[in-house]
Amino acid sequence: MVTVLRLRNRPLLFSSLSVLLLIVFSLLYLNLDQLIKRPPIVQLSYTNTPIPRQIWQIFFPPAGTTTLKTSTLYADDWISVAPGYTYTLVTDVEAQRLLNTTPSFAQRPEIAATYNALTNPALKSDFLRYLILLSRGGIYSDVDTKPIVRLEDWLPDPERRATARLIIAPEYDETQDPNLPDMHPVQFCQWTIAAAPDHPVLERMVERALTGLRDVAARQGTSLDKVVVSGGETVKTTGPVAWTEVVFGVLQERDPSLTSYLDFAGIKAPRYYGDIVVLPAESFRADFFDESGLGAWWRKDHRALVRHFFRGAWRTVKLPG
Repeated sequence: MVTVLRLRNRPLLFSSLSVLLLIVFSLLYLNLDQLIKRPPIVQLSYTNTPIPRQIWQIFFPPAGTTTLKTSTLYADDWISVAPGYTYTLVTDVEAQRLLNTTPSFAQRPEIAATYNALTNPALKSDFLRYLILLSRGGIYSDVDTKPIVRLEDWLPDPERRATARLIIAPEYDETQDPNLPDMHPVQFCQWTIAAAPDHPVLERMVERALTGLRDVAARQGTSLDKVVVSGGETVKTTGPVAWTEVVFGVLQERDPSLTSYLDFAGIKAPRYYGDIVVLPAESFRADFFDESGLGAWWRKDHRALVRHFFRGAWRTVKLPG
């Protein structure tokens, strides 16, 4: 009778042992995970949020400056072509506020630590624009840019405007422009970007910038606040070279037929890749002819939207005003 009882209880015994082993294994795994101290993985909740009616520009005043002469900027021009939009000029004070009030950044302390360690204004401005668009969305444009058409006219088709989550354009096309070093054959501009918050391209670009900045410091054997970078290193770390590689990688995922940067050479009309819009090259690089009203003849019916004066605050050239 006793033997029969033991046999009948054996499945229960095995089941109890299995549960006990599972608990022990789980505890051991948790302890190992804590010892390894893996960084938290933050999943961004990308949704169909439209591009917010918000304009962002970044300005880091020279050391010792206590006041800002607004006539040196094109803020009034941006505000005049964007009724219903909110305009924000971001200084380091606003940047700190953004870092401190964005939950996803709070979960990633290395983001604020990296930004705060940067002393190179070009690297810092590049990194900050991606953080702004990732967390808030809107239209970012350098302080030395000037809009020449209404923002609502960037995509005149209301259906296209409603579904666009990222609007970009090339800054360089070797089939039309002089050959320049440290450039991709076709390179996307990041002096003007329109984006919805949490767009995957911005998420990847922030990761790319974090990795690139760490690599630069490691190669130089120093900390981020002491890195010295050339213009070529800047564009490859946080600037348009890095941005182009990230953008093109996402576009290839959405359209595997894309095999080369030159697939975007000489485009004459907007192209759509899901919620990403690629505008023609002249869109964000207007010149005198466009701004003076001769664009219809000069560009042969192409539409220039923004003029870039290449006088950014991180350069030695003074802004107009």
